[in-house]
Amino acid sequence: MNLYNIHKVDNFNEHKNKLINLINKIPETSIKEQKQKISHTDWQIPKTMKREYLEYFFKKIFKNFAKNICHKFDAQSIEVINMWFQIYKKGDFHNLHRHPNAHFTNVFFVNLPNKNLKTQIYSLEKNIIDVSIEEGDILSFPGFLKHESLINTYEEEKIIISFNINLI
Repeated sequence: MNLYNIHKVDNFNEHKNKLINLINKIPETSIKEQKQKISHTDWQIPKTMKREYLEYFFKKIFKNFAKNICHKFDAQSIEVINMWFQIYKKGDFHNLHRHPNAHFTNVFFVNLPNKNLKTQIYSLEKNIIDVSIEEGDILSFPGFLKHESLINTYEEEKIIISFNINLI
């Protein structure tokens, strides 16, 4: 059994532009550090700020995702720990990191200009875990696995919604 899961969002083309428009309503906040450069994210914005893209995600997409992941990993339900978006403009990246205190990390590929920009996941043996990802997929993998977002060398933005979950 694979320790990762790929969930294809139903009717993704109906959701894509709506999600991007809702994400872009959030005031632009960037992160520029040695280990990451992200042009727009709500990671550091107060959690009390209204996030319409999350409301939309939970209303239109989450139920089918949760059903799929519970079935795959024989869980009764899932608990969402946190959720955020990231927009990677040309030159943006996120170096190797883990998500501690989460059973699974999830990456929803809202805009993926090229498949080379998918999240790179590494096994415990430090080998790349090759997964076939498309726009509209939610990739789930153990939070303890190191992963990274390679430098966006394209003019078009890579946009993801990421969230951590625990199985219950």
